[in-house]
Amino acid sequence: MRKRSMGLVLTVCLSALSLAAFEGSPAATVKAGYVLLDQYVKCFQEMATRGTGGKDVLEPYLQKMAADAKKAREQNEIDLVFYTHFSRLLAMTKLLVEPDPGKILWPIIDREAANFVKDVTGEDLVTSGGAPAIGQVANALAEEIVSLQVYLDTVDKRMAIRKKMEGSLAGPKK
Repeated sequence: MRKRSMGLVLTVCLSALSLAAFEGSPAATVKAGYVLLDQYVKCFQEMATRGTGGKDVLEPYLQKMAADAKKAREQNEIDLVFYTHFSRLLAMTKLLVEPDPGKILWPIIDREAANFVKDVTGEDLVTSGGAPAIGQVANALAEEIVSLQVYLDTVDKRMAIRKKMEGSLAGPKK
C-alpha cells in the first residue's frame, strides 16, 4: 500500500508541476514561496525520473524544505499564511510515506488525513481506506499546491482589496 500511496503522490505532484512553475516576476516578498513550491514539485519529478522513492529518498528533501521554509519565515520572505499551509503540505506528505508496519500510528494518520482532506477539498475521507482514501489525500495535496500557487500569485491584489475594505469600513471621509 505504501508503494501505491507513493505512486499516487508522485503522480499528483507531477501533474501540478506546471502550476508551481515560475511565471512572471514575483514580488520579492513571495519569491521564496515560489522557490519552496518549485522545490516540492521538483523533488517528486526527480524521484519519478530516477525511478526511486520512499521514505529514505524523500526524507532529506522534506527536511531541507522544512528548514528552508522556517528560514524564509524568520527572514520575513514568506508570510505566516503561506508558511502554515506549506508546512502542513510537508507534514501530510511525510505522514503518507512514513512506514507504520505495526499500524501503531494509523489512528493519528487517519485522523490527520481526514482533517486535511476535509479542510482542503470539503470531502469526507472514505472510511474503506486503501486506494480510494490515498487518492483523496493525493488530490488534496494537489489542491493545496494549486491554492498556494494562487495565493502567491495574488498577494498584491489581496493586500489592495484589504486596504479598500478597511477604507470602506472606516466610513466616509469628512
